[in-house]
Amino acid sequence: MEFISAEEAAGVLTDHGIESESPDDDHIYRRMRDGDSVRHHHVAISGTEFSPRENAVVYEIQEDKIADVVDHVLHKLHHSQMLLIPVGKWRSVFDVVAFSLAANEEWQRIDAAATVELNSRDPLLADTGDLHLLCDLAKALLADSEKPDQGLMLIAVGQPVVIEIVPTGGIRLSFGNQAVADELAEAYVA
Repeated sequence: MEFISAEEAAGVLTDHGIESESPDDDHIYRRMRDGDSVRHHHVAISGTEFSPRENAVVYEIQEDKIADVVDHVLHKLHHSQMLLIPVGKWRSVFDVVAFSLAANEEWQRIDAAATVELNSRDPLLADTGDLHLLCDLAKALLADSEKPDQGLMLIAVGQPVVIEIVPTGGIRLSFGNQAVADELAEAYVA
């Protein structure tokens, strides 16, 4: 994984119809524009408060299943590079996963290199070889995050998919077409 400038990621965001949405100065969400072919799913943890996107199909699952769902979805996307963009600043994400990923050598290398990026929202670019690290990061965020600024967007470079890790609420997914939505929904549809 490596940090890239927002300008380098702008083409992918534009190609996928992803826009920024900011309810305040501290949080910036990347949302796929609604359209005829765009589908939204929200995989919510049962018993938690959650806010699905408008027109999203909601799937409630038990909390102990969410890590497996994320793992399965990311494995289905394993052939694609991913852009990771925080809702808040990177510092919030790095701080919340520090304990959970303390023994993960790959993450520690990124953590050591991130000093100048902690107060930014510059994307991290993950290659196909970073799949296990992506899974570990997503699971750590789902287990440990508690505030909206600890959320993270994972955007597939090769296909129109946005996965948002929602602290204490599950994951929101947006798909640019029905075929991709159906394929990835196998991970959470019982």
